[in-house]
Amino acid sequence: MDPTDTPTKGSTSRRVSSSHTSTPKRASGSADVPATGVVEDKELEERRNAIAKSLANAGHNLEFDQLLDFLGLNDDYATFGKSMGQKISDLVEQAPAVVGAKIYPTRLARHSSEGDPTYEFINPQTLAEKTLVSCFAPLLEKMIRSSGDGSQIMPRRYKFVDHQNSAVSGTRIKPDGVVYYGQHRSPVFKSAHIALEAKVSQCDGQVPAKHLGQMGDYALHIWNAQPTRTFVPVLYLHGPFMSLFIFARSGYHRVELGAMCYKSCAKTRAEAGKLYMPYNDLAFLLSLPPQMFGHFVDVSAPVDLLNFSDEPLTKTIAGASAEKDGYVDISDRIKRRVHIHRRLAYLFRTRFESKRAFLKISWTPINRLPECAIYDYIASQGVSGVPRVFKSGILVKDLFGYRAEYLILEDCGQTIDEHFSRPSANEDDRDDCGRLLNAVITRATSILDCAETVGVLHRDISAGNIAVRSGGAGGEWDVRVIDWGYAKFLPSVPTEKLEELAAKWSFDLESVIENEDGHDSITGTPLFMSTRVLLSSKRRGIFDDLESLLYVVLYALWKMEPALVGTPDGFLHFSDRSMALARIACLMRPKAYPKLFGVRECPANLNVLLDKLYQLVCYEGSTFVPVKHLAGKMFERTPDRSPLKEIGGGGSPDLKRKADDGSGAGSDGGSPSDSQGARGMVIDA
Repeated sequence: MDPTDTPTKGSTSRRVSSSHTSTPKRASGSADVPATGVVEDKELEERRNAIAKSLANAGHNLEFDQLLDFLGLNDDYATFGKSMGQKISDLVEQAPAVVGAKIYPTRLARHSSEGDPTYEFINPQTLAEKTLVSCFAPLLEKMIRSSGDGSQIMPRRYKFVDHQNSAVSGTRIKPDGVVYYGQHRSPVFKSAHIALEAKVSQCDGQVPAKHLGQMGDYALHIWNAQPTRTFVPVLYLHGPFMSLFIFARSGYHRVELGAMCYKSCAKTRAEAGKLYMPYNDLAFLLSLPPQMFGHFVDVSAPVDLLNFSDEPLTKTIAGASAEKDGYVDISDRIKRRVHIHRRLAYLFRTRFESKRAFLKISWTPINRLPECAIYDYIASQGVSGVPRVFKSGILVKDLFGYRAEYLILEDCGQTIDEHFSRPSANEDDRDDCGRLLNAVITRATSILDCAETVGVLHRDISAGNIAVRSGGAGGEWDVRVIDWGYAKFLPSVPTEKLEELAAKWSFDLESVIENEDGHDSITGTPLFMSTRVLLSSKRRGIFDDLESLLYVVLYALWKMEPALVGTPDGFLHFSDRSMALARIACLMRPKAYPKLFGVRECPANLNVLLDKLYQLVCYEGSTFVPVKHLAGKMFERTPDRSPLKEIGGGGSPDLKRKADDGSGAGSDGGSPSDSQGARGMVIDA
């Protein structure tokens, strides 16, 4: 099992929250930023323990030279070194000394009025986190103020704030300090550049889990607050040494900077030499603008809009705080859980060329398919019922094994989960809901069938990945299958076409295809997975997606019901296997299975089509298919697709997108008007 997509446990609460409806399997040790910044101490401790557990096997040691290579900073580093020699020497002269359990601060010597300034040690203090930070903070401030060319004081790009006695605004989180962007007004995580954590004990080996959990928690809050992040740096002072922790989507990377304090009060040239490079390296990193160290765009000043270049491999990203033509507003972000590492996606309601749209910025492993490539191929094949892509591109090709990409997609309306979560949904006429779910079954089946025909399998059908909107006065519904980020190409796609896509979207074809095939048994949203996938089968096909569609419809019907107590058997998830066994037991009862999924009464106008979908998913002739999966037999479905075509409307012309005009089914190719007022789709990471 690839660590980038390991499973998590589902909810057993009375209602399954929307955060579970379109979320792929993840590590059980991963942790989320809470909905509010204020948390109880116990919750804080539990979250940090979970972060440390999640990161336990995701740490890497990195040489400073390797970091420069990864970030492409070698030339900048060489230029910095030529101009900053004397300033770094001055910083080293001011460094404190740590002798035993004492730390000796420095001050400007009285006799240094002539010639170069010299510093002397003053009365020692007990070595503690507080005194360590208080001695280091003035040096950090001087690094921040030093310019890259050595000729003048740099404008306040950054500023340092000591947080030992005050939490970051809006939270109870207290790093020992934070370097903030100088032009941002408030000391909040949205404006944090680098967090600082200090510990008295020197840590040469593996970082203690408690320390890792603390630093990871700071990084998690910064990831959550800053969607333009490429990684989050945390400076770790441990005794007389300092290390830099780079929290990236691949995990954390520890860079040893070296000594920050003298070993004795007798300054020697040898000791000063050992301090020079650590101070030089840290000062260099603090001289870099955000877009060169931690972001894909300059956020020195607040950024509420982004502008992307037109190339697939995006070269230029510009930010702005006031409205500009061609810029996409990112102020209306859809709140979603953020994990400390692995996949991540940010989603924004926005507009593109006056049309309602969504911006998705996502991080995926480089050995997985870019979602841009999937949408590109689907559009080229004329598949209907998927979001129209206005613009897309790769933001970061490869950073520690992960890529960042963006998609600007048309607004497709509300997800099934959203639509049936509204209070009004429970009051709607059951026949209206029946008509909607009839459309969902018919259209989604047709979309999945058309996609599979051209060689694409979705693999993450859920209540969060089917969107609906009213089609007009006739009461018709426009249905779209969204979030194709976990889709895969099937062997039927011509090799030449795959090679063309790999060249355009910059991915290694062989490794990506191999990895996507290897993820068949673990990809998807557990609550809606087919029994075969829950049982870790290595084979996967369209019938697995159709079984997921069956669960989406049953889920919607369950959420229509008035208040119920407990989660129905069909949606209980203690483990993947237990859920598979429970579902097989439920599905073995053709007349009673809806009740076992929480459906007391199915709308009369939905019964026929729901039964057809049930029969298609569960039976091959007289054979009950799920039992065959339980027995571990490689049961192959018949190639006869006529039952599937019957449910999906036979691939009727209104379900086909015209490849030459790029228009969506049931629309004129644009996004819905403002009057339609949908809350917007949720695309899961």
